[in-house]
Amino acid sequence: MKASTAVTAALSERLDLGALRLALRVAELGGVAAAAREQGLLNATATAAIRRLEQQLGARLFMRSSRALRPTPEGEAFLQRSLLALSAVDDAAAELRAPLTQVRGLLRLGVPTDLGTQVLRPLLDEFMGLHPQLQLDLAIADRVADLAREPVDAAIRYGEAAPGQIVRPLVPDNHAILVAAPAYLRRAGTPKRLDDLATHEMIGLRIASRPAHRWALLDAGKPVTYSARVRRSADSGLVTRQWAVAGYGIALKSRLDVAADLAAGHLVQVLPRVRSRPYPLLLALARGTHLSARMRALGDFLQRRLQTA
Repeated sequence: MKASTAVTAALSERLDLGALRLALRVAELGGVAAAAREQGLLNATATAAIRRLEQQLGARLFMRSSRALRPTPEGEAFLQRSLLALSAVDDAAAELRAPLTQVRGLLRLGVPTDLGTQVLRPLLDEFMGLHPQLQLDLAIADRVADLAREPVDAAIRYGEAAPGQIVRPLVPDNHAILVAAPAYLRRAGTPKRLDDLATHEMIGLRIASRPAHRWALLDAGKPVTYSARVRRSADSGLVTRQWAVAGYGIALKSRLDVAADLAAGHLVQVLPRVRSRPYPLLLALARGTHLSARMRALGDFLQRRLQTA
């Protein structure tokens, strides 16, 4: 029987792979004693395992002498092919486990337009630098991605989790605030209370079935549903922020979206006692991907960086 045929036949007969690996070490070390000691076996136990392997194969793998143990010609050919076969099996097992143990592969991520372009993109660039074997495919939109139907592994979203959805909180205490450009407030005046907004131009964000003019607010902690007089609306958070910075009115924006503009003085907060109801930032995960190493690493990284920003 040729060596390659012997390997195939042996593996099909459910060889004791432990004994086969032992035989490979015996051949490499030149004796049973050294291989047995390395694996914590008695010499007799190791010798018996090799003999059982030979009986299963129907061929002698080793020539025995008083001084050493060396492979027969047939045994050497068989063991060489077996080494290649076992290496292939080990490589396949490592590839199978890799998504759960290594931060690598393709990360398909949905992000909102405003937060995604000005806050998340630089953070994701940093994350990619930490993990050179990772690939990134971004889907940038403010519509709510259907993780069961769309080609994304996860989505970063504002709002509460849907029933049964697998999520990881990134910034659970986030909320939206009223903001405007200083130039707009100089021109139109600064509102002192919520009712004063009726005389102002408002900027609204329209997402899915949520209308741009209906805002769920807390006024000094009291829940209020406010109908805003919206002159400009869009389905893009990026556009609504740009309108606010340009001085076209007052917008209700996530605190995370406008943090840089507030710090730079491009926007100021209006009616500080008024804010949205809880507006947490979540990492929503598609089923089957939530256990992967890249998702765990991404969640850890974003949670740490966003909450300390």
